Amino acid sequence: MMFDESDIEKVAETIAVSIRCIQETEKGQTEKSQIRENKIEKSQTGNHWTKNNKTESDAAKLMEPGKDMNRTDINGKEASDDKPENMTHLSADKLVLKNHPVIAFRGEIDALEAEIILVQHQVNALGMLSLERDLEEIRIFVHSLIRLEIMQEPVKTGILCGMSDEQIHAYSHHPGKYFGIQHFVPSKEQGVVSAYLNKLRTASRQAELSACRAFLRMDLIHALNRLSSLFHVMMIKYLHGDYPASMVEVEASGRHIHLCEEDVRRLFGEGYELHKVRDLSQPGQFVCSERVSIYGPKGVIENVVILGPKRKESQVEISKTDARMLGIEPVVRQSGHISQTPGCILKNGNREVTLTEGVIVAARHIHMHPDDAMRMGINDGDFVKLKIPGERGLVFDHVLARVSQSFATYAHIDYDEANACGLDGKNQGMIIKEGQR
Repeated sequence: MMFDESDIEKVAETIAVSIRCIQETEKGQTEKSQIRENKIEKSQTGNHWTKNNKTESDAAKLMEPGKDMNRTDINGKEASDDKPENMTHLSADKLVLKNHPVIAFRGEIDALEAEIILVQHQVNALGMLSLERDLEEIRIFVHSLIRLEIMQEPVKTGILCGMSDEQIHAYSHHPGKYFGIQHFVPSKEQGVVSAYLNKLRTASRQAELSACRAFLRMDLIHALNRLSSLFHVMMIKYLHGDYPASMVEVEASGRHIHLCEEDVRRLFGEGYELHKVRDLSQPGQFVCSERVSIYGPKGVIENVVILGPKRKESQVEISKTDARMLGIEPVVRQSGHISQTPGCILKNGNREVTLTEGVIVAARHIHMHPDDAMRMGINDGDFVKLKIPGERGLVFDHVLARVSQSFATYAHIDYDEANACGLDGKNQGMIIKEGQR
């Protein structure tokens, strides 16, 4: 495309007009900013704060103990907003501009805690509960730093994530000696978890630099320096395999019956003892050779296995599919919680027992030994999610963790659930934290 001399002159004139407009706009903004700065001065180095022609003494009245600057003016009347929007409290009685170095430091700590929470969600979804537990310990420590800075309290040194200051320093400086991993440069090949931890390392370093700019106490600076080193050590531990996913063996629990002493006598005779065939995964629990039939309003299920040992109360555990076949309204309960549940009739030949309650659909659950529970950061009574991999993989919600010295660590689901997720033999499930109830 060709331009003649008149076209070039028009373009030049247009550019000149645009430049003048920009300059006038910037000049106006500068003048407005200067006017505002004349009204609001820093509360540092002896400068006083004024707004709407209020004097330093007026401001002092607003900052008297018990005065709410956002709601009361110097005459004690309600005010919509007496604190300038570009200022905030450095302390209870001191206002500063929001770009004050200490306020910036507090913002960096707030941002670091937010980043930690996001990473906690990510690693929890990956089943890395021991890593999530370490991150929660760090989050609590980070959260305390703002309070310690405001209250002028010292940062207490000690053990963090099971490591002392000296150990963190040694591990971060000599990873080859302690983990067999040489110093490395972060890369995507190290995986997404390593990337998350590296992001936290850089965020803690930014908070440390902010503390330096604010000329804060050396104990705060040291704490953040230690923290960035700790995140580096956690990256090393992850690459070393020290943060595995929390896996548990999953078993399908078929329909079965637990009998009390009295009901064993009624079904099999006086003084009868159940005969053990084989042990189950839970210590002390076993399959018996005896079988009985379950009768409901609409149907019967024969040849149902009895599990030992005997219990204080009889209990029948079936699936929802079984309940519909029997004509029983299914009630989902944890084992042993049989109050106000449906009943049924149990028969062994010409002997029978009528249960007024005790028929349940067993709620899915995980038996956990305390050692495994501690390693995974799970407490007795916690509800978790259970992720089953595979072609028909599913995530089961509301899985109760039951922790006891008498338990071996296994997850139990019923046959309906096992068929839904395509459970085939002995499968491994991933535990994902859901929260406590």
